Amino acid sequence: MPGPLEGVRIIEMGQLIAIPFAMKLMADMGAQVIRLESTGRLESYRSDSVYQNDVSGEFWNKGANFYEQNRNKLGVTLDLSKPEGLQIIRELISVADIFAENFTPRVIKNFGLEYEDLRKMKPDIIMVSSTGYGFYGPWANFGATGPATEGAAGLAYQTGYLGGQPVMAEIPYTDYTSGEHTVFAVIAALMHRLRTGQGQFVDISQTQATSSTIPEVLMDYSANGRAGQRLGNQDTVMSPHGCYLCQGDDRWITIAVATDRQWQSLCWVLGQDEWASDPRFEESLSRWQNRDELDSLMGPVTSHWDAHELMHALQREGVAAGAVLDSKDLLFDPHLNERGFYEVVAHHESTGIPPLPYAGRPWKLSKTPAVKGKAAPLMGEHNSLILSDLLGKTADQMAALEESGIIGYGPTNPRPVQRPSLDEQVRQGRMQRYETDFQEQVRRAFPG
Repeated sequence: MPGPLEGVRIIEMGQLIAIPFAMKLMADMGAQVIRLESTGRLESYRSDSVYQNDVSGEFWNKGANFYEQNRNKLGVTLDLSKPEGLQIIRELISVADIFAENFTPRVIKNFGLEYEDLRKMKPDIIMVSSTGYGFYGPWANFGATGPATEGAAGLAYQTGYLGGQPVMAEIPYTDYTSGEHTVFAVIAALMHRLRTGQGQFVDISQTQATSSTIPEVLMDYSANGRAGQRLGNQDTVMSPHGCYLCQGDDRWITIAVATDRQWQSLCWVLGQDEWASDPRFEESLSRWQNRDELDSLMGPVTSHWDAHELMHALQREGVAAGAVLDSKDLLFDPHLNERGFYEVVAHHESTGIPPLPYAGRPWKLSKTPAVKGKAAPLMGEHNSLILSDLLGKTADQMAALEESGIIGYGPTNPRPVQRPSLDEQVRQGRMQRYETDFQEQVRRAFPG
């Protein structure tokens, strides 16, 4: 069944996450996404988290993070430092609906690929530029990474424990937030073009996308002159509200009590009747005022419970609680599997990677579901399909492009990637643990 964006063609000149993630979601909805990359400058995700930690052979086609961000796309290599490469990208843009990129404005200007340049090739083109700080302004050409933009967005300042320093998320939060905003903006631009025939320039600021997720902080200062303090897992109203130790190694549960009735239910489940009658905890305000004392009592009690058993016991009584899931818990979670969240995707046989489950879409459309998943492209996998079939390049022209290095099927100067052993990575703190039988566990859980 075709997806809702069937017939939309996107040229993606992206790197890492912000644009690749957004365009992956577009591809999930049926858009044809043609991803450009260079053989001279290897995309760093192509050598990140390689399958089985094996960096031998064509390691650039084994990167798990690259596969995650680029499913359902077609892959073309182009050397944009040469005029012939720039000419080809212009030809591709001339037959596309959307051109999406996340380089700095300086790079795009040097390539001659600004929106006004593109309009001359394709008057109704939609150009999407996702940058750290926006396409114009004093910071427009500042270098942007997840930590830098998270700090500039104000999110890092609000995150951390009471009395402690700012703390950043382990994942590049700003990339994913801006990616979701990008999809919304692009769909809106497509709707506008359907009505008017006009394309437009979509300017995404990754810092602004993240700042928009903490509007209460901005409003509290503008209305009251207050700069909110870091609270860790605590809440400004609810108590208990936190993450508490459970049975096992590094096992936890989160609990949030909003009402007196929920508090009574929590005390009953935990078998702590004396808490329910303690004047320090008799109503919401006093519980919040004595939240540190309450938290110190909670941990020793919850530590005798299995996290999942306690979650279910509390949920049955109307108390919001959730076992803290690690990556293995997530992968084998029965609720997610019942909802079909994971999709098993096959990989090119040359990679040696078996079919693996991928995190699916959090949305479900009853009439236009997501398209069936395909693995991210090998490097240059669709050079012939796109350049010959779509642009009409002859066999001689294709041979000349390959001979001159305009296109290719691997990095020009592959540098072997060095990876410590798994035991060494545990010792260094790069991961908490690993399991040697993970392949069999995955096969049993996802036989498809």
